[in-house]
Amino acid sequence: MLYSNDLKFPVLTYHSIDPSGSVISKSRSEFKTEMELLREIGFRAVSLDTFLNELRENGKPAEKTVVLTFDDGFRNFYEDALPILSNCGFGATVFLVAAFCGKHNDWEGNPPELPRSQLMSWNEIREAANAGIEFGSHTMTHRSLARLKPGEVKAELIDSKKMIEDKLGKKVSTFAYPFGEYNDFVKRSASEQYDAACSTLLGKVSRKSDIYALERLDAYYLSNRKILGMIESSIFDGYIGCRNVLRKFRAAIA
Repeated sequence: MLYSNDLKFPVLTYHSIDPSGSVISKSRSEFKTEMELLREIGFRAVSLDTFLNELRENGKPAEKTVVLTFDDGFRNFYEDALPILSNCGFGATVFLVAAFCGKHNDWEGNPPELPRSQLMSWNEIREAANAGIEFGSHTMTHRSLARLKPGEVKAELIDSKKMIEDKLGKKVSTFAYPFGEYNDFVKRSASEQYDAACSTLLGKVSRKSDIYALERLDAYYLSNRKILGMIESSIFDGYIGCRNVLRKFRAAIA
């Protein structure tokens, strides 16, 4: 059990800030609108590490807390998202594909409509870290860990953590599974290296959540301003529940 009350906390997932319209993309103007709306309705946005520290120290984070996460480490985070976050006074966690930093997103599984995109360089990552952004691991190569041999899983988890720590001089304590795919061995291995891991399970983090399979809310489902504005409400929870049913149905017939 993560904490003792019935509060639920949203952990939002973003990827690329670009105008392509892909399922993992947000335009800069859309992202700016969403961040300003969260601030307007009284939310504080923090990194995953800050959220976890508040759990340890206080038993629960403050109400109206949202965690912002960004997978992959696109350069457009540094160019477009970071200035908006700074203006709003928001924190965030970026999960890096360590072996690809300073290169392009040349791994398999990208949406076809997403353009080949640059990832942040280590200098840009260090600058963002100095501005208060937390960095976690998204493995070395963005391969699905559930499809790898045990030794390969260990290498993806350990080597990425070490590389990011060596480059930044800071502890790396959080992780996100590529494509949200894991099995019992992968999750157990992640627990040996990290304090928490994010999944792609759709929902809010609650007292019943598994700290090594934390639920998140993909930003794709938050494009409607009215929906995002109701993020605290039972109406929003019902909306996400319906989305979850549809997602599982599509996966079952795929």
